Amino acid sequence: MSTLSSQRDIALHEEVVAKVRSVASGILGQPIVASRRLGCGRNNVTLLIETPRGRYVAKHYPKILEDDWDRLRAEAAGLGFLNAAGVSAVPVLIGTDAASRVSVMTECGVPADCTACRDDIEACLAFAKRLHYARTLTDAESLPLAAEACLAPKDIVDQVVDRRRRLGEVGAGHPELSRFLSSTFDPALDAYRRQAYAALAASDIGPADQLLARWQTLSPSDFGLHNAVRGDDGGLTFVDFEYFGWDDPVRIVSDFLLHPGHLLDDDAKRQFVYGCYTVFGNDPQFLNRLRALYCLVGLRWCLILLNEFLPERLARRRAAGNSDKIANIRARQLRKADQMLTGLEISKGVLSTDVFSTLK
Repeated sequence: MSTLSSQRDIALHEEVVAKVRSVASGILGQPIVASRRLGCGRNNVTLLIETPRGRYVAKHYPKILEDDWDRLRAEAAGLGFLNAAGVSAVPVLIGTDAASRVSVMTECGVPADCTACRDDIEACLAFAKRLHYARTLTDAESLPLAAEACLAPKDIVDQVVDRRRRLGEVGAGHPELSRFLSSTFDPALDAYRRQAYAALAASDIGPADQLLARWQTLSPSDFGLHNAVRGDDGGLTFVDFEYFGWDDPVRIVSDFLLHPGHLLDDDAKRQFVYGCYTVFGNDPQFLNRLRALYCLVGLRWCLILLNEFLPERLARRRAAGNSDKIANIRARQLRKADQMLTGLEISKGVLSTDVFSTLK
């Protein structure tokens, strides 16, 4: 990135920060006496702000031209529903300004350690269980589907194929990306798609069969310790509901196990899978879908890791204040994608029949 581009990014970022402070002050009806940036910059500018009466978190959600998902609206709806339902372990939404695309919520702690301990996994399970119960509340019916929800097996395949197409369109300018996609990713996609559809067919599930509403759950859709903060009492509060809505529980489990933002050893993974089975296992096809679709969800994560090769996605990182060198970002993400794909066969071992034998 050139010095001139870097200076423009810094100036734009400072302008956004000033805007967030001003709008947050209006929402709170209090002056902002101090603020500092939270996180390293991905999609949003998020500030910890201090006022004479307390500390809060203010977020700015930039409008993304190529993305019709409204993250501010989704988070406001999700937190509003959860706050009204009395769900603990989430921030309290103070207010939003749709025109400025800013929201303010309570400050709940410091970022949690992304290496899971047993108590942290139990806290994650308790929260998943609470969300699954909340789906039965009357107002839950008005909530939308989660972003990129997968209510039929074909949905996850279509998402992977579409992401692969978009990366292929820029591959000509990145030989290392093109080689990975054609030589490593494409054969894996063909194999895992065939295996998934065959396994599902054996359970009488077709590629386009929609999951019945009674087996769906409410999902943060970006759930894990990477989006949790720890309070003074040591407890976890879960943040980031920008993609919140209805989804297949298989996505919660698979995404949690695969998410590159936190570190889980095999014991932690088994603990989470065990616990989720007790929450979602009334669905007689839950395990069959989970085992069949897990590796396809893993392929989706491989492609998400490569988003920085897409010009519009990199621009989002820049707008949020991330100034890392482009070449370094892309090389790092390509290594991570390759490592994730290579490890899928091993990681799916936590879903084996033996893992669940003690629950039957």
